[in-house]
Amino acid sequence: MEENKTRKSEILNIIFAVLLFGGLWGIIEATLGSLLHLIPHGMRLIFWSSTTVLLPIAYFLMGACYKQTGKARSVIYMGVLASVIKVIGALIFASKLEPALYMLMEALAMTGAILVIRPKKVVSYAGLATFVLASTVYLLATTFYRIGTGTEITGQVVMSNIEKYVFMYNCVAILYAFAFGAILYGFFKLAETKQWNISKVKEIIFHPAFAGSMAVIALAVTLILH
Repeated sequence: MEENKTRKSEILNIIFAVLLFGGLWGIIEATLGSLLHLIPHGMRLIFWSSTTVLLPIAYFLMGACYKQTGKARSVIYMGVLASVIKVIGALIFASKLEPALYMLMEALAMTGAILVIRPKKVVSYAGLATFVLASTVYLLATTFYRIGTGTEITGQVVMSNIEKYVFMYNCVAILYAFAFGAILYGFFKLAETKQWNISKVKEIIFHPAFAGSMAVIALAVTLILH
């Protein structure tokens, strides 16, 4: 009886964590992603690319989901949720399905990196190493996907794409991840020093109703801003 109760609690924890962090990922992709794509292509430098800006945020949310559940598979479920939201928008508006595929690939890369490094904290050197591994694998995979679906495949095209995405874009994304992590580390240390009581905030954030609403909002925002 006690074992079944523990098992049920574990499953519910995974479900609500996936809804919360997957929903937040979907909201950020729809809002910040849309804003970044409003930048004219000629002015969309590497520092304002959706890849370099959104990748560290997505992987932070995945890391937080893993920390909350303690299960690497929860990251895959999170990717499935975010991808399904993207697919629904793509099917309704007859747009490309690649963004949904990329989100799933992000989650798979992060799951693999977590299983290799097993970070105990999101904001840590192990957490950063997990991001670096996941980001590199993901960008390498998407680069070969783009090359494979292109019309021209030559050695020059392959090397050019690897240099652009796996090295240049990846380095900027890692830089952003380090800066983002440093800011969060500073905030947590300040909260610890000032003895801020953030337990109430955590209770609200991890409440089942709040977690479920994030997924609903993510779908609504995706459809509105599509």
